[in-house]
Amino acid sequence: MRKVEAEIVADHSIDKEYLPIDGYDTFNKGARMAIFGWDNPEVNNERIATLQTLSGTGALRVLAEFLAKFKPAPLYLSNPTWGNHQSVFAAAGIQVREYRYFDKKTKGLDFAGMIEDLENAAPGAIVLLHTCAHNPTGVDPTEDQWKKIAEVCKRNALYPFFDTAY
Repeated sequence: MRKVEAEIVADHSIDKEYLPIDGYDTFNKGARMAIFGWDNPEVNNERIATLQTLSGTGALRVLAEFLAKFKPAPLYLSNPTWGNHQSVFAAAGIQVREYRYFDKKTKGLDFAGMIEDLENAAPGAIVLLHTCAHNPTGVDPTEDQWKKIAEVCKRNALYPFFDTAY
Protein backbone atom coordinates (compact mmCIF):
# COMPACT_ATOMS: atom_id res chain seq x y z
CA MET A 1 0.00 0.00 0.00
CA ARG A 2 1.34 3.41 -0.93
CA LYS A 3 1.95 5.98 1.80
CA VAL A 4 -0.99 8.17 0.77
CA GLU A 5 -3.32 5.20 0.51
CA ALA A 6 -2.24 4.15 4.01
CA GLU A 7 -2.95 7.68 5.30
CA ILE A 8 -6.43 7.57 3.85
CA VAL A 9 -7.18 4.14 5.29
CA ALA A 10 -5.69 5.01 8.68
CA ASP A 11 -7.47 8.36 9.04
CA HIS A 12 -10.41 7.75 11.35
CA SER A 13 -10.91 11.38 12.33
CA ILE A 14 -14.56 11.62 11.32
CA ASP A 15 -16.46 11.75 14.59
CA LYS A 16 -20.01 12.81 13.75
CA GLU A 17 -19.06 16.48 13.71
CA TYR A 18 -20.03 18.50 10.65
CA LEU A 19 -17.51 18.46 7.87
CA PRO A 20 -16.05 21.70 6.53
CA ILE A 21 -17.86 23.20 3.56
CA ASP A 22 -15.49 21.58 1.04
CA GLY A 23 -15.91 18.12 2.59
CA TYR A 24 -13.59 15.57 4.12
CA ASP A 25 -10.03 16.60 3.23
CA THR A 26 -8.60 13.07 3.26
CA PHE A 27 -11.34 11.89 0.91
CA ASN A 28 -10.75 14.86 -1.39
CA LYS A 29 -7.02 14.12 -1.48
CA GLY A 30 -7.71 10.48 -2.37
CA ALA A 31 -10.13 11.50 -5.11
CA ARG A 32 -7.55 13.87 -6.64
CA MET A 33 -4.92 11.16 -6.56
CA ALA A 34 -7.24 8.56 -8.08
CA ILE A 35 -8.05 10.92 -10.96
CA PHE A 36 -4.65 12.56 -11.54
CA GLY A 37 -2.36 9.69 -10.47
CA TRP A 38 -1.17 8.44 -7.08
CA ASP A 39 2.39 9.49 -7.81
CA ASN A 40 1.56 12.81 -9.52
CA PRO A 41 3.20 15.70 -7.65
CA GLU A 42 0.58 18.10 -9.05
CA VAL A 43 -2.28 16.69 -6.95
CA ASN A 44 -1.54 19.18 -4.19
CA ASN A 45 -1.27 22.05 -6.63
CA GLU A 46 -3.57 24.93 -5.69
CA ARG A 47 -4.89 24.97 -9.27
CA ILE A 48 -6.80 21.72 -8.63
CA ALA A 49 -9.95 22.29 -6.58
CA THR A 50 -11.66 19.30 -4.99
CA LEU A 51 -15.00 19.46 -3.20
CA GLN A 52 -17.02 16.67 -1.71
CA THR A 53 -20.73 16.91 -2.46
CA LEU A 54 -23.88 14.97 -1.95
CA SER A 55 -24.26 12.82 -5.08
CA GLY A 56 -23.41 13.52 -8.69
CA THR A 57 -26.46 15.72 -9.16
CA GLY A 58 -25.51 17.66 -6.03
CA ALA A 59 -22.04 18.21 -7.46
CA LEU A 60 -23.49 19.44 -10.74
CA ARG A 61 -25.80 21.84 -8.91
CA VAL A 62 -22.86 23.26 -6.91
CA LEU A 63 -20.94 23.64 -10.17
CA ALA A 64 -23.93 25.29 -11.85
CA GLU A 65 -24.30 27.84 -9.05
CA PHE A 66 -20.56 28.54 -9.11
CA LEU A 67 -20.53 29.04 -12.88
CA ALA A 68 -23.65 31.22 -12.85
CA LYS A 69 -22.04 33.50 -10.26
CA PHE A 70 -18.41 33.57 -11.38
CA LYS A 71 -18.35 32.53 -15.07
CA PRO A 72 -21.63 33.51 -16.70
CA ALA A 73 -21.34 32.03 -20.17
CA PRO A 74 -23.18 29.49 -22.33
CA LEU A 75 -22.63 25.87 -21.33
CA TYR A 76 -22.22 23.19 -24.00
CA LEU A 77 -23.39 19.67 -23.16
CA SER A 78 -22.95 16.54 -25.24
CA ASN A 79 -25.92 15.29 -27.23
CA PRO A 80 -27.00 13.03 -25.69
CA THR A 81 -26.03 13.59 -22.08
CA TRP A 82 -27.30 12.37 -18.75
CA GLY A 83 -30.97 13.23 -18.31
CA ASN A 84 -30.60 15.72 -15.47
CA HIS A 85 -27.74 17.80 -16.92
CA GLN A 86 -29.86 20.27 -18.89
CA SER A 87 -32.36 20.94 -16.12
CA VAL A 88 -29.73 21.31 -13.37
CA PHE A 89 -27.79 23.95 -15.31
CA ALA A 90 -30.87 25.72 -16.69
CA ALA A 91 -32.31 25.99 -13.15
CA ALA A 92 -29.18 27.93 -12.15
CA GLY A 93 -29.80 30.37 -14.99
CA ILE A 94 -27.15 29.06 -17.37
CA GLN A 95 -27.86 29.10 -21.09
CA VAL A 96 -27.52 25.48 -22.24
CA ARG A 97 -26.36 24.53 -25.73
CA GLU A 98 -25.32 21.19 -27.23
CA TYR A 99 -22.43 19.72 -29.14
CA ARG A 100 -22.74 16.58 -31.22
CA TYR A 101 -21.40 13.47 -29.56
CA PHE A 102 -23.05 10.17 -30.50
CA ASP A 103 -23.44 8.81 -34.02
CA LYS A 104 -26.50 6.53 -33.98
CA LYS A 105 -25.52 4.91 -37.28
CA THR A 106 -22.10 3.72 -36.12
CA LYS A 107 -23.00 3.57 -32.42
CA GLY A 108 -19.76 5.44 -31.86
CA LEU A 109 -18.43 8.92 -31.30
CA ASP A 110 -19.35 11.59 -33.84
CA PHE A 111 -15.89 13.06 -33.43
CA ALA A 112 -15.99 15.25 -36.54
CA GLY A 113 -19.34 16.73 -35.44
CA MET A 114 -18.10 17.25 -31.90
CA ILE A 115 -14.97 19.07 -33.04
CA GLU A 116 -16.94 21.19 -35.52
CA ASP A 117 -19.38 22.24 -32.77
CA LEU A 118 -16.59 23.03 -30.31
CA GLU A 119 -14.73 24.99 -33.01
CA ASN A 120 -17.89 27.07 -33.49
CA ALA A 121 -18.65 27.51 -29.77
CA ALA A 122 -18.61 31.03 -28.39
CA PRO A 123 -15.14 31.95 -27.05
CA GLY A 124 -15.19 31.71 -23.26
CA ALA A 125 -18.05 29.22 -23.27
CA ILE A 126 -18.10 26.35 -20.79
CA VAL A 127 -17.90 22.75 -22.04
CA LEU A 128 -18.96 19.82 -19.89
CA LEU A 129 -17.06 16.66 -20.83
CA HIS A 130 -17.41 13.14 -19.43
CA THR A 131 -14.03 11.69 -18.43
CA CYS A 132 -15.00 8.04 -18.92
CA ALA A 133 -17.98 5.77 -19.48
CA HIS A 134 -19.89 8.60 -21.17
CA ASN A 135 -23.37 8.58 -19.80
CA PRO A 136 -25.67 7.50 -21.39
CA THR A 137 -23.76 6.16 -24.43
CA GLY A 138 -20.69 4.49 -22.91
CA VAL A 139 -18.68 5.84 -25.87
CA ASP A 140 -15.42 7.59 -24.98
CA PRO A 141 -12.84 9.49 -27.05
CA THR A 142 -9.48 7.85 -27.67
CA GLU A 143 -6.32 9.36 -26.19
CA ASP A 144 -5.54 11.07 -29.51
CA GLN A 145 -9.08 12.41 -29.71
CA TRP A 146 -8.77 13.81 -26.17
CA LYS A 147 -5.63 15.63 -27.28
CA LYS A 148 -7.54 17.20 -30.18
CA ILE A 149 -10.42 18.18 -27.87
CA ALA A 150 -7.90 19.86 -25.53
CA GLU A 151 -6.31 21.72 -28.47
CA VAL A 152 -9.70 23.04 -29.61
CA CYS A 153 -10.66 24.10 -26.08
CA LYS A 154 -7.36 25.93 -25.62
CA ARG A 155 -7.39 27.56 -29.06
CA ASN A 156 -11.00 28.76 -28.71
CA ALA A 157 -10.66 29.83 -25.05
CA LEU A 158 -13.29 27.29 -23.96
CA TYR A 159 -13.60 26.51 -20.26
CA PRO A 160 -13.79 22.71 -19.83
CA PHE A 161 -15.30 20.95 -16.83
CA PHE A 162 -15.29 17.19 -16.36
CA ASP A 163 -18.06 14.96 -15.06
CA THR A 164 -16.32 11.97 -13.52
CA ALA A 165 -19.06 9.60 -12.46
CA TYR A 166 -17.13 6.34 -12.32
